[in-house]
Amino acid sequence: MSVSNSFRLGSPEVFPPAERHVYLDAASVGLSHKGGAAAISAWQNALAEEGTIAFDEQAEVECLDNLNEATARLFNATTDDIAVASSETVLMQSLAWAVMPEKGTKIVATDITHPSTVYPWMRLCDHTGAEVHWVRADASQTIDPDELEASIDDNTSVVCLSQCEYGTGQQYDLKRYADKAHAHGAILVVDATQSAGQVPIDASCGVDAVATSTYKWLCGPFGTGMMYVSPAMQKLNPGILGWRSHKDMWDFQADRLELVDNAKRYEFGTMAYGTAFGATESVRHLLDTGMDKIVEHNRRVSKHLIAGLNDLGAEVLGPKTDADRSATVAARFPGKNSRDFAKTLKEANVIASLRRDFIRFSPHYYNNIDDIDQGLAAIKAAL
Repeated sequence: MSVSNSFRLGSPEVFPPAERHVYLDAASVGLSHKGGAAAISAWQNALAEEGTIAFDEQAEVECLDNLNEATARLFNATTDDIAVASSETVLMQSLAWAVMPEKGTKIVATDITHPSTVYPWMRLCDHTGAEVHWVRADASQTIDPDELEASIDDNTSVVCLSQCEYGTGQQYDLKRYADKAHAHGAILVVDATQSAGQVPIDASCGVDAVATSTYKWLCGPFGTGMMYVSPAMQKLNPGILGWRSHKDMWDFQADRLELVDNAKRYEFGTMAYGTAFGATESVRHLLDTGMDKIVEHNRRVSKHLIAGLNDLGAEVLGPKTDADRSATVAARFPGKNSRDFAKTLKEANVIASLRRDFIRFSPHYYNNIDDIDQGLAAIKAAL
């Protein structure tokens, strides 16, 4: 079936800026779902007008339960396996202190991963004496999957990966590394902030934890994070605890701590609940649209971008095979300073991000082929 070059899977009614800008920056901040933004405003206004009359204890529970349910569908998990907090980073930090890798063990990570993915584990190493083992990228900012797998051995306690690397969009086969980690008595922990919303996530593949924020490919707000926690990880003592970690969070007995017997023990405190309303709307929209459709659409758009960049003589970074790529595309332009070139493109209304010494383009399901052609024309003119 042919698809029009102007076709947007995410409609302009839901993402109005998509028609005003060539917005290729979902990996930085995704365009916000209009209904999600409205839900946040409605909650905030009701709270300002009526306080707990509008947002009582039952509403507080239902608010996160709704996001929990949507996230469980997103991760192909059960609601008992999902924890909600204010960001991916705090959830990852809490999990790291729960796992507490011992001295003499190693945490396998790539040197191109996002700092928020691995800093919590590096901080833990300072405390326990465990060490981070870095798998290094080549000149094209690509990790060799075989080298990554070979680095997992009997001394490994944790494999810490971004499902999609933030810079180049390199995508990893999570089952492959979960199986290898488990064969050596280690666990696989995944940061899905650059993958949730653009590629499918199946927690049943054997991952031990998957955490994400909502403001990138999930097209949600800042201030919300969700984490899948495997049944084995649900038995650990989280590094961050609060009143929401309790089996009966409304008990309010400070001298008695009974952790809930599921992933909610990783929930700890009051958060900006309005963001959860917005995140629920955006996640539901993605699910209703269909992740398979989003993957197909994004692949079509990003492949058109890669072909156009190659025609312009750009150096496209990252893996060469489609199976190892996501929608994120990184490129260098010969003879051009990437920092200056990113500003030039922004002035031409092509919104992308400078990362390290390259420019990162990240089209999403609200983009179309016409956007890519406009962006390529602007690049050609600037070159």
